[in-house]
Amino acid sequence: MRFSASTMAMAGALTLGTAWLAPGAIAQTTQDGTWLDDKTNWNTPGAAMPMAPELEYSNLAECERTFRSPRLYEDALVEAAGWTLTGPAYIFGDTTLVMGMANADGMCRPFSYQAFVFVDGDFAGTLSPNLMDARTDGSLYDVRLYNDGSIDAFFNRYAPDDALCCASAESRIFYSIEATEDGPVLVPQLPADTTDRPQP
Repeated sequence: MRFSASTMAMAGALTLGTAWLAPGAIAQTTQDGTWLDDKTNWNTPGAAMPMAPELEYSNLAECERTFRSPRLYEDALVEAAGWTLTGPAYIFGDTTLVMGMANADGMCRPFSYQAFVFVDGDFAGTLSPNLMDARTDGSLYDVRLYNDGSIDAFFNRYAPDDALCCASAESRIFYSIEATEDGPVLVPQLPADTTDRPQP
């Protein structure tokens, strides 16, 4: 399902009055990746699209050159929820993954960011239960769509003594998408597979 720019603009405006923007629990930014060792799925069928958090300070004005312009219907949904588009959109068949951020650091790396998954325009869930900051424990750094409804995601795992540039380990999660009566839901296979990275 793909739409023209005018249709996406209309979708974004209309979305403001729908359940997509219904208030809900918004996970706060965390530097703790221990959720990757858990077995709990935070995604539920029919959940509302999470709103971007309201932050006391934003560095986004200085990072406009790193923003991605909306081109997809799913982009319009993410922007309508208050997020700034960042990184590429990933598409395979009816599955689309869009990343949004609420802030950035001094080098314009994404802060308070999240990855949203859609199936044929319907929200299916997020790759993490928490908002993420670049170069912190549990931060997403790579995504792969191997086929329609199958996603691999890779997260940084920092030990207390790791330099910010170089996490000493990584966690990998495979996600599938299940169809339910209430809509599609993203299902992670937890706990994540965590391995050490070769050190220089």
